[in-house]
Amino acid sequence: MVKGVDNAVETVKNNPTLFTVLIDGLSSENELIAMRSADAIEKLIKNNLELLHPYKNKLMALVNNVTQQEVRWHLCQFIPRLSLSIDERKKMIVELQRYLNDKSKIVVTFTMQALADLAGNDKKMIQKIKPIIEELTINGSPAMKSRGKNLLVKLRSH
Repeated sequence: MVKGVDNAVETVKNNPTLFTVLIDGLSSENELIAMRSADAIEKLIKNNLELLHPYKNKLMALVNNVTQQEVRWHLCQFIPRLSLSIDERKKMIVELQRYLNDKSKIVVTFTMQALADLAGNDKKMIQKIKPIIEELTINGSPAMKSRGKNLLVKLRSH
């Protein structure tokens, strides 16, 4: 196994077929492997988002199966970047709402962003998530309040 994230990123850049190893690493019982896999994926998709698309169904399924906070917050970044149908977006909004009960404030903050991103311009989805964002903007951590204020400006403009 590659020792560090930067080494993993370079290895996959040189051999993109190994990207699947990182995807598999997200569900590793070894928390260090899962965390480093998530970090490496994030770095790799910044300039090559297409790498994620073949793994859409696997990533969507992981939302329900992952408890590690570092992987959860990365899933909140990955999922909205996928090409999702309206039904898939609705499903992910429902499933990601479970993350709002996570003990990690970072996970909750990233979940707020993911919910807003998944809602997009869909008025019905916005109406569903807006009260959630409003509540967290009032009663959440400082990071949640800050993110919530920005998200509410965006949501209210639709």
